[in-house]
This record gives sequence, structure tokens and C-alpha cells, in this order.
Amino acid sequence: MKLLYTPFNNSPVDNVEIHPLAWTADSETLIEAPPGFKWLAIEIASKTGAAVSGRPVWGSCDVRLDKRYKRIFHLGHGVPPNVAYLLEKNLGGKVERLDTDLYVLKAGGIEVYFIPVYYIPPPRLPLPQKGGKIYFPVPYRRIAEAVHRQTGFPMAREPITGCWVGEPPGNVAYVVATGLFYPLTLKLFYPESRVFQIDPFRGEVRDVEGDFARILKLKARAHVTEAKRVAVLLTTKPGQRQDEKARKLAARGHTVVVLDEASPDYIDDLQFDLVINTACPRIGIDDLDRIKTPIINYYEYIHNRLDPRLAATLL
Repeated sequence: MKLLYTPFNNSPVDNVEIHPLAWTADSETLIEAPPGFKWLAIEIASKTGAAVSGRPVWGSCDVRLDKRYKRIFHLGHGVPPNVAYLLEKNLGGKVERLDTDLYVLKAGGIEVYFIPVYYIPPPRLPLPQKGGKIYFPVPYRRIAEAVHRQTGFPMAREPITGCWVGEPPGNVAYVVATGLFYPLTLKLFYPESRVFQIDPFRGEVRDVEGDFARILKLKARAHVTEAKRVAVLLTTKPGQRQDEKARKLAARGHTVVVLDEASPDYIDDLQFDLVINTACPRIGIDDLDRIKTPIINYYEYIHNRLDPRLAATLL
């Protein structure tokens, strides 16, 4: 494994930068990390005596307080305003920005630090030719900055997440990320824009229009379903939980189902004709080709129309 001493943290890690706060972990710290950064959580824990959560976390909305630990370090995710609002509402705490991409949530006597992790730009980057705005999720900030320097194209000030885009694009937008999750976020919120993925590790720039069209086709079936048995999905995750919406739908005669992880297997096991999702909007967007049960997101259902902007909206 190649170890790098990065100027950001002056600590040996594998091709990433992490805020120096991470190395202040101790035996009263629990480290949460998404699957791609579990190795980093283990590296930090091995050097500091912290514990590592084995729970899968897909965003800052997934954080879980544990009273056995005074501090929770959550690695690699942004904290957009919509998630910050729900975290404060559901946990009774306050979210504060401390530094670029670094946030703290203080709730229930516990401090949760959302700590940025950045991939170091590879030696050669795929560069777009046509002008457009550059977007990025937190781990790709450094690479987006490198693309910005080399192209001169404008770059968004803040990172995007799977349910948040803070700045509108023009006719063309580029999202620096591996995989289609984040590029499709931008396309869902701004379907009129031409959106391209810049994959720094596969070395390609690609249009996501075909992938977007496939998602809309899969989503359409939920809008034509004749449903007698309808479930309302309510999550336990504090950055997604919206009890008021679930109660509103329950008043219409639908059954509320409380879940933590809303995987395709869990959803299909419920055996409903239709699921209305009040949790992470990506549940009703991603993996639709793996789920038999039609899923519709809350705002699609309330407005009774197929609109990608409604589908991607959390609040």
C-alpha cells in the first residue's frame, strides 16, 4: 500500500487527505464511515484507541448517537441545509460549521463531528472541452479544484449530496465523482441541463442522459399502479425522519412502516402494492430495477405527477 504524508493532515494514509481533527480520537470516540472509507476509520482507530462502527452509513443523515461515547466522528459526508434541519429537529441539537466541509452537531451531551475526507487528484485527469460549471461531493473537492485550475471552468462553492444541489447550473454541468449517484442528483434537480460525469479514476467524461432516461422509465410504473394496499415508509434515521408527513398519509388510511435500512429485500418483503417514501428520496430513485414493489416519493404522491425535481426533494 502506498502511503502519503499529505499537507492537510501530516499523517500516513492511502491517497487521501483527512482533517487533522480525526487524529484527536480517543477511547471515548466512535468512528462512523461509509463502506469506501471503513479502512480509514480502522486506520485512525488503530492509532488512537477509538472504536469503529460497523454500521453502514450512506450520508450524514445516517448518524446515530451512542451514549457510551462522548464523541462520534463521521467521515466523508457533507451536511447540506436540509439534513442539518432534520438533525436539529429530531435530535434537539444544533449544527455548526467549523471549517470547510467540517461540521459539529451537539445533541444529548454528545458531540458529532462530520469530518471531510478528500481523494488526492491522480496525476492525469480527464478534462471536459465544452464550458460548464463543476460540481462535486465532499470526497472529490480536491479533484474538482484541480479540474477547475486546468480548465478555468467555474466551480460550485459547496459540495452536493444525493438530495441537495445548492447552486443552479447553466446549460452544461460537470460532476466529479466515480459512479452515477451524484451526477444523477444534479440531473434530477435540473433536468433541462446537460450533465456530464467526470470520473477521475476511470479517466472518462460521459453524458448521463441515457441513465437519466432509464430511471424515469423505471419510475413511471409507480405512477400507473392501481394500489389497494399502500405502505408509508418512515425511517429511524435522524437526518431523514419526517413524522408529520407519515402521519398525514396515515390519516388517508395508509399503513406506516418504520425501517432503518430500506433495502430492496426489506421493501419487497412487506408485500404492499405501493410504497410511499418519506425518507431519503434516493430510495425511490436508485435500484428500482432491483425492487419489485413500486415506490413513489412523498412529493410525487402529493402532487400526483412524475417530475424528477419532486422525486429528488427531501423537504
